[in-house]
Amino acid sequence: MSSGQICLAIKRIYVHEDIYDEFLKAMVEFTKTLKVADGMEEGTFLGPVQNSMQYEKVKGFFSDIEKAGQKVAVGGVNEDKPGYFITPTLIDRPKEDSKLVTEEPFGPIVPVLSWKDEQEVIDRANATRMGLGASVWASDIDTANRIASSLEAGSVWVK
Repeated sequence: MSSGQICLAIKRIYVHEDIYDEFLKAMVEFTKTLKVADGMEEGTFLGPVQNSMQYEKVKGFFSDIEKAGQKVAVGGVNEDKPGYFITPTLIDRPKEDSKLVTEEPFGPIVPVLSWKDEQEVIDRANATRMGLGASVWASDIDTANRIASSLEAGSVWVK
């Protein structure tokens, strides 16, 4: 799955507060099932990041998360093994101005953020230099269309 190293890889996930805890729990359980290994090995979901420069950049996000005391929902520690492997990681509600939310890690580390007010979260999502792709998931197609038509930035929405 390119280890988050493609322009359309998910960079932020905004989940409505009514379903946030249930959604995060399901994401954590799924993330635990992801096999990180050589991309040619059967069942591998995530291979290594491309090179040592990118590996060090992604590891820098882990340092920032630790320094800021952000809550790691799953992952957060990389196995000590040869290669540029990064453990898939979800960060539970990091600060909106954190490096993880405002910059692109280009690796398998994703902030999961909650929202309540539709216009406020649209503004949060659009307050970024990134913006290559977005998707909206909702039980109501009209809500999904309304939110999607307001997005300028790349995020995933769940309501």
